[in-house]
Amino acid sequence: MSTENLNIIGSGLRGIGSLTIIEMDILGRSDHIFIDDYTSIFPESFREDLEKSISKPIILLKREDVESFSFIKEGSGTVSLIVSGDPMTSTTHFSIISYCKINNIKWRIFENASITGAVAGRTGLSSYRTGITVSLPEIYENFIPVSPLQNIVRNLRNRLHTIILIDLKNGKNLDIVRVHHIVKVMIEKTGYRELQSIPVLILQRVGWNDEHIFTSTLDGMGNRKVESPYCLVVPFRPDSNEIENMKSLNLEEISIFEKFNYEKIPEKLD
Repeated sequence: MSTENLNIIGSGLRGIGSLTIIEMDILGRSDHIFIDDYTSIFPESFREDLEKSISKPIILLKREDVESFSFIKEGSGTVSLIVSGDPMTSTTHFSIISYCKINNIKWRIFENASITGAVAGRTGLSSYRTGITVSLPEIYENFIPVSPLQNIVRNLRNRLHTIILIDLKNGKNLDIVRVHHIVKVMIEKTGYRELQSIPVLILQRVGWNDEHIFTSTLDGMGNRKVESPYCLVVPFRPDSNEIENMKSLNLEEISIFEKFNYEKIPEKLD
């Protein structure tokens, strides 16, 4: 018997407490359950807590398992894949759907909360003013992409905020000190030195017990102690409503956004 049905299930941001009633029912009726441990980060006890709750074993999948579709090829009956946050924010999961289509496997997607959707509520910034989401990768001697920085600049030119997702290494986001170095190298390569002092927000472990939001600058964020998982947000001049939202959320040092001269960014980077 081979895989007949595949469920791609988003776990949200708060551990098993974010799994919906429908998702828990699906998991309880699944023949095999897997966790995508490659594309996203789960709370430390997620697997153990869920196994206790549904009384079923759960298998962690690494990169090669996900990209080779081995969990589908070797599965049987109903297979469920759990993804942190919302399940369809990674292109990897679209390739899984393509595989199912080619092999006549029925599939269903169960959406859930994601960090990109949570940014507005956590920061007070308007989701209507958010531009292209940027992924910041690790760099190497012969691999220093500048497209992440170019997309940030493009958003700034369009007066839009930018959400920056951080690459993973050994199951965690790259350390904030490493991210600071990567951004510095990209700035040197592009000449976009005006960006060094631009204000940023650092969203640490959103939905977890030790959630915290830091205010900094691209050049100064390396001095912060930030725990994984986290992401960055580069706002473009928050308007008066957004500033009031930030104040109501008790965000620290929001005056930095009011003092920065955003007009020099699009003018000097044309």
